Amino acid sequence: MLEPGDVCAATYVRAGLLNAEIPAPSDTAVLCIRRTVDDLGPANLWELARGTAMTRDDLSWGAAAVLAEAEPGTTDPLDELAAHALAQEISERTPCRWGRDHTQAVRAALYRSLADFADALLEVSESTPTPLDWTVHDNGRRYAATAAGDGVTYDVLLQTAQNAPPAPAPVWFHPSLPTPPTAPTAWQWRITSGPAARASHSSAPCPSALAARHAAECAITALTAGRCGL
Repeated sequence: MLEPGDVCAATYVRAGLLNAEIPAPSDTAVLCIRRTVDDLGPANLWELARGTAMTRDDLSWGAAAVLAEAEPGTTDPLDELAAHALAQEISERTPCRWGRDHTQAVRAALYRSLADFADALLEVSESTPTPLDWTVHDNGRRYAATAAGDGVTYDVLLQTAQNAPPAPAPVWFHPSLPTPPTAPTAWQWRITSGPAARASHSSAPCPSALAARHAAECAITALTAGRCGL
């Protein structure tokens, strides 16, 4: 069985940055991610990196992985500076001007970010999610849905978590974002039922809206199946 962190750890091992035994399913998950990313050319890699809000730290990690692969087993105090320099080059060039190292650094960064996302979904999974019809409020900062089971109606609210740290700015801004995102990226869900919503259950902060939505839909499945209560 996969555990939270296994997929990301497998990514580190495959990038040559960690020496550890990893469960076979985690390695398989990373191979699936890599096959998807490896099929993309520079322009599509850039679109995916921009769409997933890749940060400068992500890009520097990918650059470090590429440099480590080029010279395995060597350590140099200048390695970190070299990785930052490579990341800077990538951010300043259009995809059509990327060389092999630039492209591979973006690939490596995507491997890790997608593995992190897979781990986040794994961590919040309790059961098969129940798809909900979500409505968007407050310019995308709050989502609401309802679910029913055994004559009980549940109200589900998904919103940004209070006092969460600000999101790091992405390297490439999405066209729909006129300015770098400053809103917290952590999200929470809350399920209520009954008169005045007296019965309720809420979650700890999740790392993304999609992860929180997935967790809430898993919780609805458990509630309607009678495996837990509010």
